[in-house]
Amino acid sequence: MPASEAVGLERDNNHFDSDAPSGIPECGPSPATPAEITRLVIEAAQRHNVDPGFAVAVVTAESRLDRLRNSPKGARGPMQLMPATAERFGVTDICDPKENIDGGVRYLRALTDEFQNPLLVAAAYNAGEGSVREHGGIPPFKETLGYVAEVLNIQMGLEGSALTLSERRNVADQQKSTPASGAITSRERRQWVGGVMHF
Repeated sequence: MPASEAVGLERDNNHFDSDAPSGIPECGPSPATPAEITRLVIEAAQRHNVDPGFAVAVVTAESRLDRLRNSPKGARGPMQLMPATAERFGVTDICDPKENIDGGVRYLRALTDEFQNPLLVAAAYNAGEGSVREHGGIPPFKETLGYVAEVLNIQMGLEGSALTLSERRNVADQQKSTPASGAITSRERRQWVGGVMHF
């Protein structure tokens, strides 16, 4: 990605700032069920060439499939977009699940284009691209380290993920016809060697 494009992609790191902007209108209750949110995420991921399982894992970690719509730091909707991020990706109604998801998945696409590694993409989605660049990898923030692990655990269907067994099966069934696009999927063979996962 050209540097001129990357400049406009910095995520607002207000979730790390105790003096986040106030007065951002809150979203009301979600008009969509978790199954509808999952479907919208998978459709957007297929449209924007993002691994659907990864995108579902991100929206689950961010908002529990739109059950937690309002961050005290100002992030809103299923993908927990900050208003400035929503604006950059053309989201006019940050509380509309379809618009919010499309903007969030386009943000994942931009991060994937830049970092080309799902661990770094998850870290950048949480802490911002600038933090990932500054630290030369996953920033050493407790929140970000936990977030990256949570996204991976959800995607891989490990115990303790926020998805129920039936929700994980639903995601897996919908993924079967969609090839992975660079993100780790639960279908891939993996092996732990010296505390590092190899594919």
